[in-house]
Amino acid sequence: MCAQFRGKGVSIPDTPFPFAVRLLLIPLVCLAAASNTLAATCPAERTSERVRVVHVYDGDTIKLTDGRRLRLIGINTPEISHDGSPSQALAEQARSALRTLLDRYNRTLNLQYGKQTRDHYGRLLAHAFLDDGTNVAVRLLEQGMATALVVPPNTWARNCYASVEAVARKKQRGLWAFPDYQVIDGTALHANIRGFRIVRGRISDIRESRHGIWLYLEGPLVIRVNRKDLVNFKPGFPEAFEGKTVEVRGWIKTDRNGLRVNVRHPAALFAIKAGKAPPAR
Repeated sequence: MCAQFRGKGVSIPDTPFPFAVRLLLIPLVCLAAASNTLAATCPAERTSERVRVVHVYDGDTIKLTDGRRLRLIGINTPEISHDGSPSQALAEQARSALRTLLDRYNRTLNLQYGKQTRDHYGRLLAHAFLDDGTNVAVRLLEQGMATALVVPPNTWARNCYASVEAVARKKQRGLWAFPDYQVIDGTALHANIRGFRIVRGRISDIRESRHGIWLYLEGPLVIRVNRKDLVNFKPGFPEAFEGKTVEVRGWIKTDRNGLRVNVRHPAALFAIKAGKAPPAR
């Protein structure tokens, strides 16, 4: 029992409790150990501000008592219905999951600001933690209620968040059980596809313009990297991607050239090594 927590400071007291009582203590100690392990995933480095929440808009956006809107860094959750459009899959469940977390601690959060503290909508940007140290983004990622999202310059904990997402993705939790969240081959994309997708395909051409780099996948999709975002990529990009099979994630839009996805950070675009990934559908 509790074997997974050996070496992590977990012990069952031998005295003065009788053996039967010690048996009853085992589940409680295991639960405490599990809770501490979860709380330690992607832990905070500091607390920038302590706040209280008065409203939950959706799984990643909330309203604070002083009227500020807060957008959680590092994740994206499905959109709640607005302007006549229907809610996306699991949008209501993601909002409910966030409410449940907040209600456990009287809707109080400890915030850790990112390098950029406001987005172009004027919303506050921060990572959020409960009083027991639990990273809110981690809990939503674990449940499959969110996808990992990197928007530079707020890149703190990106690898940690990606690792948590990978587990939920492998176990097909939440969103990862839906067809739209499965990897799709670039040649299988249809002209009216929109929204978040994970696409895999071979780079057939690379072109440059004054404002950006354009990577053409086999099929109708073009990947655009703005020149101002090249600072986020390693030297040798994009030449190192020429002819390679890549996986790209993001929101597919349409322009005069067809389907396009904008990429700002290499977390959303990487080369696939032969034999390292299952085939896209």
